[in-house]
Amino acid sequence: MSTSRNSSRLAKRIRRQTSLTQSTASRLAKQVHTYLGPPVADSPEPDQRRLEAHIAHVLASRFQDRQLNGALLGVQEARPVSGYLELTLESAMADEVLRELLPRFDEPFGGIRGVPGLRFLPADRGVVLHDALSQAHITVRRADGRAWNLPAARDGETPLWNRTRSGLSQDEREEARWWSESHPSLLDVRMRDLVMSRILRRPALVNRAAEPHGFANCYTHHSGDLVIEWCCGDTVEAFCGALLAHGFIDGLPPSDAIELTSPQSARLAGHTVILRRHTSCLYGHEPFSPRRITGYIREGYVS
Repeated sequence: MSTSRNSSRLAKRIRRQTSLTQSTASRLAKQVHTYLGPPVADSPEPDQRRLEAHIAHVLASRFQDRQLNGALLGVQEARPVSGYLELTLESAMADEVLRELLPRFDEPFGGIRGVPGLRFLPADRGVVLHDALSQAHITVRRADGRAWNLPAARDGETPLWNRTRSGLSQDEREEARWWSESHPSLLDVRMRDLVMSRILRRPALVNRAAEPHGFANCYTHHSGDLVIEWCCGDTVEAFCGALLAHGFIDGLPPSDAIELTSPQSARLAGHTVILRRHTSCLYGHEPFSPRRITGYIREGYVS
């Protein structure tokens, strides 16, 4: 992508797919120096996209800035398989990924944690996470190939993941229905599902935010957005350029595709994905050095 011909071709595509000016499109295209191949295929099934989007949203909400080895959502690799998805998880985070995704009623919280209706089955060297309300599923595997430590309920929790399909709780049904419905902060459910599914299917791109220090920050405000925040490495424009070069906004209305709100922030797919970069490094000295923070994060997974 570094040649002027490739850059010009990408700039034209960005201009065609967005409401950005030609000069801005060219500026983004010139910052794309690595091409990872054709875009990862989207699932053709709405239920599959919805499940993948919900998984990405839950992991962003729960992990926030607790990543290891640059795995922003705990995911190192993603591979579409026959319309479904297979994920390779960062080894130290894998058990916690599984725990955060499986549904349980949290009494102190007063509601359900995890993905409502999600159930699991052991598979060859992995775990199949399937939706009790549809045919949607993903397979997760540990990068180190080791056995899983399956989760157990903690104090104040009632596990829901061990119920049968017919035993889906009313709370789970209501949560699943709420996720699938539009509301004032989420006007286009289909676009949300498509774009957040793409977040999960493109770890090699989204993990760029966590690459400099091994961790970054991700969080959500509501069911309709996902925020990625970092301080070093890619500029916001370079990060956006890489996403656009790999099909992240393909098929979206140009008016919603991308908005560069400042040199340090951008919005994609309306307000669905929000990118923010701090103007200076947050971890340049003790006691907040990357080495020390990584140690704290690792201890949290072990305990």
